[in-house]
Amino acid sequence: MSTSNDYMLSSVKNALRILQSFKMDKPQKGVRELAAELGIGKSSVQRILATLASEGFVTKDIETNKYQLGVSVLELNSIVLGHHDLHKEALPTIKNLVERCNETSHLVVYSNQEIVYLCKEEGKNSTRLETHPGQHNYPHCTSSGKILLAHGDPSIVEMMIQTGLTKVSANTITDPIVFQNELAAIRKNGYAKSFGEYTLSVNSVAAPVRDYTGKVVAAINLVGPSNRMSRQRMNHYATELIQAGRNISEKLGYSY
Repeated sequence: MSTSNDYMLSSVKNALRILQSFKMDKPQKGVRELAAELGIGKSSVQRILATLASEGFVTKDIETNKYQLGVSVLELNSIVLGHHDLHKEALPTIKNLVERCNETSHLVVYSNQEIVYLCKEEGKNSTRLETHPGQHNYPHCTSSGKILLAHGDPSIVEMMIQTGLTKVSANTITDPIVFQNELAAIRKNGYAKSFGEYTLSVNSVAAPVRDYTGKVVAAINLVGPSNRMSRQRMNHYATELIQAGRNISEKLGYSY
């Protein structure tokens, strides 16, 4: 009996791994590709894909003979976002922020050593960025990620430093002491900045969002091209973001 249960759990886990393997820059994948990438037998991948397809979680492109995510995933995503208090309470504030500042804004959370974009709003004059809701990113070279690390579990930062801070761009902070000092300054100032640390030509600034207990559960940012987001303008945006973060936090039940 336990062997049967273990097999079922393994199949469920593999099905989830297959769904999570699809990315914005790689929306279609074949059976062999998935088997090699995830270390699962081809026959198992085919069987799992057939089950997922029958429930609408993946579809097969006849021309490429590859699979892609189906509408059932989109339906679940809509349900989650529609009922997610954080997303629901933050969206009006983010839209208002974007209307005033005309730069792209994201609501970001931390998950499994990465940041995840919960939502994205673009201003009329904002530069289009290759980001999307659900996308994962490095935390140590983004303003939102640094906010979440600065207010998160110190052991996570220590683990990241021991592993090594990945140099994503020429401006990425990789020195442990400099990085720790940066996080200390963020806690003191109440906001974080990134000067081309992820993409050289892009700057960003972010502020924290707290839940009813005062715990920082998300970050809200503004992102734009470095030639437009000067230090002076970023200081102005920092003030806007701190207030926006407070507005969202109050909606989540936190009192300043």
